[in-house]
Amino acid sequence: MSLYLLDAYNLLFRSFCSLPSSILGPDEKPINAIYGMLGFLLRLQREAGAGHLVAAFDTPEVPTFRHRLYPEYQAQRGPMGGEKAGDFERQIHLAQRLLPALGITCLTAPGFEADDILGTLAQRAKGGKTAAHVVSTDRDVLQLVGGGITVVTPDSTLKRFQNDEDVRARLGVTAGGVPAWKSLAGDASDNIPGVSGIGAKTASRLVNEFGTLDRIYESLHLVEPRSRKLLIAGRKQANLFLEVVTIRTDLEIDLDPNRLDRHHLHGETRVRPLIDRAFDATASESTA
Repeated sequence: MSLYLLDAYNLLFRSFCSLPSSILGPDEKPINAIYGMLGFLLRLQREAGAGHLVAAFDTPEVPTFRHRLYPEYQAQRGPMGGEKAGDFERQIHLAQRLLPALGITCLTAPGFEADDILGTLAQRAKGGKTAAHVVSTDRDVLQLVGGGITVVTPDSTLKRFQNDEDVRARLGVTAGGVPAWKSLAGDASDNIPGVSGIGAKTASRLVNEFGTLDRIYESLHLVEPRSRKLLIAGRKQANLFLEVVTIRTDLEIDLDPNRLDRHHLHGETRVRPLIDRAFDATASESTA
């Protein structure tokens, strides 16, 4: 059994930005984000044989534990969609109604991010000998790669990250080294500065030499003087950022990823009939 775990906001926003808002649903409102995501899922089924799908959604209206740890986390970001944020939010809520009508489970975990749902289910699936594939363009999820967990990135081809060498080719460190690397080098997209004076190259060198943040600090006597001084000064921040950037894999989610029904996309090759079917199903539910 193969399980594909979808970073729903990531995939929907990718389509929202790349497809025109002239793509309309039966209610004459834009559905470009949903249309693009469903098109990708048909491709995923066609090219990868994806039979079991779970979509994880963020809950941006609820601060996460990361915001409580570090209030500046993602503080530079405005609403997703910019001037069209209201329309993107409408399509998010619509997707949460339409996807289940197509046999795709949708999950949220207020106080956590979609990444934490993906990580938890991927680890759970691995324990049940189910092949887990995390689908996202977010490089954060590359820390999950290995031991039966693959990351799939949609592009002109489906790029697969299956092992440490794949991750190293992308980020310069192994999957297990990603959290330590980010805690030291920082990540502007999440408004994480990292340790002052330690850039991406130095962070990569340290992580590749010592492995984990704890081992780096245990081995300070082996680190060249300039970096050692910077690490000592930034130790508190480094440990904080490590907790912020590490994906949780222990959420209490009432779902067994090894006992999922197959989705209802089989036999369909076009997006529009899927959309019509999902709209009809949700309309029937609302009148039942």
